[in-house]
Amino acid sequence: MNHGLLHAVFGGLALFLLVGSGCATLPATRPLADVQQQQAVARFREAMARQQDCPCCLDAQVRLSLKSLVQNGTISGFIQAKAPSYLKFTGLNPLGQPMMFLVTDGTFFRYIAVPEGKGYEGLVTAAAFKKYAPQGFDPEHGFYWLAGRLAPEELRIFSVSEDPEGQGLWLELAYAAETSGGEPLRRHVLFDPAQQVILRHLVADPDGRIMVDVRYADYAPPSEGGSGNCRMPGLIRIHANHNGAIMELALGDWLDDAGFGASDFQVDLPPGFQLVPVQ
Repeated sequence: MNHGLLHAVFGGLALFLLVGSGCATLPATRPLADVQQQQAVARFREAMARQQDCPCCLDAQVRLSLKSLVQNGTISGFIQAKAPSYLKFTGLNPLGQPMMFLVTDGTFFRYIAVPEGKGYEGLVTAAAFKKYAPQGFDPEHGFYWLAGRLAPEELRIFSVSEDPEGQGLWLELAYAAETSGGEPLRRHVLFDPAQQVILRHLVADPDGRIMVDVRYADYAPPSEGGSGNCRMPGLIRIHANHNGAIMELALGDWLDDAGFGASDFQVDLPPGFQLVPVQ
């Protein structure tokens, strides 16, 4: 697999995963009184519970941009997703013709590079992907990363504090399943209690080093991206701490009442294309 394809596969599969093991520090916060913490936790849990009733699928147009010291580029296309882990990205050339397809169910992926006449498939845990998707990103929850939500799992909340810039509440938490063995990864979530949305989602290792830093903005009004808690982020920014790179996904033109089955996330290899297994 060539160097350019690695970037394309990584960008397509993760879409919202441009991360590094750099030395960025956790955000500064202001403490809350015990009563305020209890009230904040209750409000957060209530919001997360309501999101479990949100639609399970999304279908939107997307513009993906990468900005770094070594590479800059933009590709437009369509993104479709189904909870908990199904993703499909169709990238278009400037003439509006498909130039790449990538689908995953959170375990397997298939990537078709039309100009190369090749298809690549394998596990998302293959070495080629583990190099670009370090611990902290969970492919089995891919839909929720894209939708700006947490997976509908039991949460352990360790602390609540206030954002010093008044953007909302910082909650340090973990999925209960992640705490069953060893030192768990800690998630730091910036929650806006007024808008009932997540503005930022960081994952840190046991030493406090940020592994994933995803920021959400431009949430769609209810008429465009769902109602209440179910609004979709119109802009997703992923910061790579180790090299200063930024990946942006601008989403819009959501299809109302999108619904998919598992078969919608399968792409057949066109006749004459070479299939290359990824190890």
